[in-house]
Amino acid sequence: MKLTILFFIVSLYSCFAQNQHEGILLDSETEEPIEFVNIYNGKDYTISNEEGRYAFSTSLDSVMFYRIGYNKLNTTFEKLKDTLFLNKSVFELNEVVVTNAKTIYERIKDSVTTNYLLEPHTETFFLRTLLKKNNKIVRLQDVQGRVRRKTLIYTGTLELEKKDYEVEVQNMRKIGVSKDENDVYFTFPSLHNVFKEFIRLNAMGPDFEVTEQPSDDELKTRVDFNSNVPETNGRAFGHYIINNMDNAILSFNVNIVPFHSEIEKSAKVGSRLIENKVSIFFKEDVSTGLYFINSAKREGKIEVTGPNSSFKDVYEMNIILTTSKSFGKKDIKSNVNEHKDIFKLKYRYNADYWSSQNQLLLTAEMQEFIKKMGEENKQFKVKSNMR
Repeated sequence: MKLTILFFIVSLYSCFAQNQHEGILLDSETEEPIEFVNIYNGKDYTISNEEGRYAFSTSLDSVMFYRIGYNKLNTTFEKLKDTLFLNKSVFELNEVVVTNAKTIYERIKDSVTTNYLLEPHTETFFLRTLLKKNNKIVRLQDVQGRVRRKTLIYTGTLELEKKDYEVEVQNMRKIGVSKDENDVYFTFPSLHNVFKEFIRLNAMGPDFEVTEQPSDDELKTRVDFNSNVPETNGRAFGHYIINNMDNAILSFNVNIVPFHSEIEKSAKVGSRLIENKVSIFFKEDVSTGLYFINSAKREGKIEVTGPNSSFKDVYEMNIILTTSKSFGKKDIKSNVNEHKDIFKLKYRYNADYWSSQNQLLLTAEMQEFIKKMGEENKQFKVKSNMR
């Protein structure tokens, strides 16, 4: 009898054995790493980092790789290789110049209520904020938790309010320099600001020149836009990819380059925006037919100068947001100030969670930075919850 029970336990365990794989994803043409590739099956999910690296663990044998702008790859663990190459989706080259983008813009607007959830809901999120000074990492922070949104997209009847995002932090790690040798503290955005900035999608209308490129299968359309505002103000350009079947936005990319950015002065320093990029990728939830923000990235470059040009530094701030388990209805318990500088938030460090999570792998540069900051550092005051 004991042998029978033991055999049953071993058999049951083998049914749930995990397939595990770490690899890298590259563009088949350029051989450059591909960020934000979804790696998933019917049970598990992860995403590739800026090096194209990923780690995926599941009890199923199937695995799929997909990012907007690339062809989907379906395979099995048995056929997986350490390096995989993805092919870009083909868009026809015969561009159609649209002098008035009202037609496609109105189609998107008319489909908002059927494509997005416009009522309160919760979702699980992973947030990474990275700060570089003169091309070297000086701060890194990861936050995992749940957020309650009032709505995903703001229509004409919905206004942004202070309590639109309630956040329950469940895990956090942070390490980095608080102030540098010039006594400069770089302010991180708040959680409210992060979620708010990733829903600004309007870049069509009379101020933009727009061109359309249908995909070769006619299932998607790439819509490129370029601002027509006077050059003294700067330039905004980028593109949408639209699903032709339901007029949903699949991805949105915008690059804002001020030509003569004004210097904002404080008591100690002056700063000006050099460049701001935003990329947002939407994914359809098959159970509801609604779209959610699957991943997003915000890249800002700011020049900071001291009094009488005593110093000049360039800061680069990258914010990555990934979400899953969207459309939840249960309330959450807010345990942080959603309007406070993220780096000033406090939450305990859970070593077990961070050693096992594979939602977004650390790059080699990040790992080296954590190691360096973990060592004795007398030059700068290091702020961290990882000790």
